This record gives sequence, C-alpha cells and structure tokens, in this order.
Amino acid sequence: MKKIVISFPGGRGYEIPLLYFGSKHFEDLGYEKIFINHPDSGEYSFEALLENAEKTIQSIDFDEYDDIVFIAKSIGTVVACTIKGKYNIPASLILFTPLNETLPYINCKNDILLIAAGDKDRYLDSKILSNQCEKESIACYIEPNVGHRMEVVGDLNRNLDIISNVISRID
Repeated sequence: MKKIVISFPGGRGYEIPLLYFGSKHFEDLGYEKIFINHPDSGEYSFEALLENAEKTIQSIDFDEYDDIVFIAKSIGTVVACTIKGKYNIPASLILFTPLNETLPYINCKNDILLIAAGDKDRYLDSKILSNQCEKESIACYIEPNVGHRMEVVGDLNRNLDIISNVISRID
C-alpha cells in the first residue's frame, strides 16, 4: 500500500513544529512525506502560495497512492482545500489554525480528519470554528490559551504539550 502526506505551510515563512510533527507522525506510519516550500519570491499572498503549491502537486501521480493526506496550517488550509477540489484529489485533510476563508471547505463531504486551533486565534473565532465542526460532525480540538501560531513564546515545555495535545488527536 503506497501512502503520501503533503504539508502546506502558512504564510510568513516561519517553521511550524506542528506541521513537522504532524507529517512526521504519518511518515512513521509509512507515508512518503512531501513539504510544500514557500515561493522563492518571498511572496505569501494566497495566489503566490497556490501557484507555488500547484507546481509540486502537478508533478505527483496521485493514482499511484492508496492513501493521501494533506496537512495544512493557516493560509495553507485554504491552499490545500482549493487544490483538493480543483484537482479532484481524494485526500484526507488535517487543518491547523484555519482562516475564515477556510470555513466554506469545512464540511462533512471534505474528508477532514482533524481541525485544531487556539482559543485566542485572531484570524478565526474558535467558537465559530467549533460550531461549524460540530454542525458537520468533524473532529475539532481547541487548545486553551494560545493564538494563531499555537505556540507560547519562551515556554518550551508548554509548546511540547501543545504539539502532543494536537498530534495525539490525529486518527
């Protein structure tokens, strides 16, 4: 059985441990792992991120895979959902800190394994997200006392706990 996990980063180009450990979880289960890098241009608009991701996606023969998982963070959630629909890729989704623009994709037909966010996320109110997930019967985890980055500056132990809390909920 051939399996692949593809990670879609958010904007601003910083490394997110949650994406790394999410894809590492699947790699440990035998999945081939691909990380969509940020555009060389340094542009982080949706259009630039989408165009950049499409270059990688178009080089993959998805018919070769029995299981496909997209893991995405922030604006990467919109990119991953757009690509899944545009190319009709039968991927399961894991969405970390989705944006308001991701809400139309958060439905029971989109094969979402997990959505995780912080209760202090400034881009999407966690209550709105929780309600949408409950309405669509989608697993949703809200980490208390963290914002959009799902990290606490200067507190490594708390950050490790956050990663563990989220990754342990992946089916």
